[in-house]
Amino acid sequence: MIVIFGAGGGLGQALVNQYVERGEQVLAISRQVAPANSGGQWLQVLGYEAEYLQPLAEQLAQQHITGVISTLGVLYDDHFMPEKRLDELDTEHLLRSYYVNAVLPVALLQWLKPYLPTKQSCFWVQLSAKVGSITDNQLGGWYSYRASKAALNMLLKTAAIELARSHKQLTIAAIHPGTTDTQLSKPFQGRLSADKLYSPRLSAQRIAAVIDSLEPSESGGLWHWDGTRLPY
Repeated sequence: MIVIFGAGGGLGQALVNQYVERGEQVLAISRQVAPANSGGQWLQVLGYEAEYLQPLAEQLAQQHITGVISTLGVLYDDHFMPEKRLDELDTEHLLRSYYVNAVLPVALLQWLKPYLPTKQSCFWVQLSAKVGSITDNQLGGWYSYRASKAALNMLLKTAAIELARSHKQLTIAAIHPGTTDTQLSKPFQGRLSADKLYSPRLSAQRIAAVIDSLEPSESGGLWHWDGTRLPY
């Protein structure tokens, strides 16, 4: 079974469709109701914290999980946009970005750990962002988003080192999907050329291809959608 968290977003729905089309059994978990004509088994939750996921425990305990994909993340909302200058940095915004982009995904991994196979092949993938690479930061700006994604990458790398001892066939990966034509990127699409904005279907295909190429020995890496490793 492939479990997809954040399945209600544009890229989440595309990932559900991608794996259903492959013939996989998919459990799609979302705060939104299932879209019309959706594939897979859908479950609506109030949130992604442990108290909201507990009703899932019995079902997951009876399943053979072969992969987990989380699309959880926030770039902006009705109250804030990415900061271009230091003067725009807001503590509340910074803490929210850190919670949604870093704390919540690793807490999700912590909660799901008992249900991940310890001897069979399995992957755990969290969508990340190239701008979270400290080494690759050449432009500055986007303080909260960059910092929270950098924190996410470190948390996943650290978890990968630990879980390699107990889950020897588990591959943990952070994947940069590229700018995808979803609600997340809408305010920033104007300055992009058409060939730099990807459809959700194409991004889902690319993510699945990266996942297919990874080995447990590469667990903890940050990957570009084209399969190349990105620096931390």
